[in-house]
Amino acid sequence: MPSRGRAEGAPPVDLDGYLQVDLVPWDQASVDDVDADGQPLNRTRIAVRRARLRADARRGAYHAQLELDGNTVDGPVARLVGAQVGWRGRAADVSLEATVGLQKLPFGREVPSPERERELLEPSTAARALFPGNYDASAQVMARWRGAEATVALANGAPVGDAQWRGRDPAASWELIGRVGGRGELRPGATLVGGVSLLTGQGVHPGTPATKEQLTWVDANEDGLVQTTELQVVPGAPATPAQAFDRWAVGADLAWTWCLRGLGPGGLAAEVVLANNLDRGLAYADPIAADRQLRELGWHVLLAQSVGRSARIAARLDSYRPDRDASEFQGAAVVPIDPRYRTLTIAGEGRHGDGRVIVQYEYAENPRGRGLDGAPRTRAEDRITIRAQVGF
Repeated sequence: MPSRGRAEGAPPVDLDGYLQVDLVPWDQASVDDVDADGQPLNRTRIAVRRARLRADARRGAYHAQLELDGNTVDGPVARLVGAQVGWRGRAADVSLEATVGLQKLPFGREVPSPERERELLEPSTAARALFPGNYDASAQVMARWRGAEATVALANGAPVGDAQWRGRDPAASWELIGRVGGRGELRPGATLVGGVSLLTGQGVHPGTPATKEQLTWVDANEDGLVQTTELQVVPGAPATPAQAFDRWAVGADLAWTWCLRGLGPGGLAAEVVLANNLDRGLAYADPIAADRQLRELGWHVLLAQSVGRSARIAARLDSYRPDRDASEFQGAAVVPIDPRYRTLTIAGEGRHGDGRVIVQYEYAENPRGRGLDGAPRTRAEDRITIRAQVGF
């Protein structure tokens, strides 16, 4: 008998989800103040990080998935985070799958991994900068043969977390993403997984509207009277058109997993990505405005080990350089600088059934800090976060 509320013959629908709530008892960068836009700078708070609800429907070789998200990171938000339709089939020994919709991008190991089962709370700095939000509207084709797999995707090129376009792609060109990888068993209980990823596409530098001539007055002697020497004409400027620019990335990832007697599963993973003009989430890459190419480099190493069935510890070291050719004026000299983000993250987890509690400490360095003299200075942004998660 069909379930109530569903037409007879309708495909079965599976519902699942999870809720993640974060408590930040201490953040070194937290300030009891607001920024220039009136947004609070306080970071010690309780926030709903993710409240996800997912529905999966299948009928024969076809399937559909819908995922909703709610959070209070930047105020209460309810949004569509994932929606896709797809087909699965086989050709000889090859498993094939084709999907289209709003889905995760197939670049590297970290970007497509599920948030529900991550060893640490959030992705590395490089992943958040180059692929903000992880999701983008795309069409993907995946093929698996024994231990090898390949995925090719055509994406809009503006992920949902894009700091400038917020998922609305300004370029007519497609972003081409591909990953080729493999999996092999080294010995019983030990597996090696790795792959190489490529991306090529275009970004857009927005144009500017025309401006009129303006007359400005600066009361230099503060007498309240207008004098001809205090008047200045600011010339107008013609409109400038938008310009497209190329961007690309290449990455490699490798993971070794094992199972230790008396402890349980563990793993060591490493990933590196080399990119050009791709930062869309942290230090937005616009080579037209910068008048030069912006070269990015990011990497991380992750170690995780279960301790019995109810606990796990993990540590990650990651580094991200949004501009490997950065320099600035110090006096009359042009001095090279190294705007490198470094983070060491250590976490301990306890779980029971579908519940998890994670305590995480981040030792973070932000290169965008400034000293009292205005000189660049690395700013410490250490943080302690406690996350409670329940799945259903």
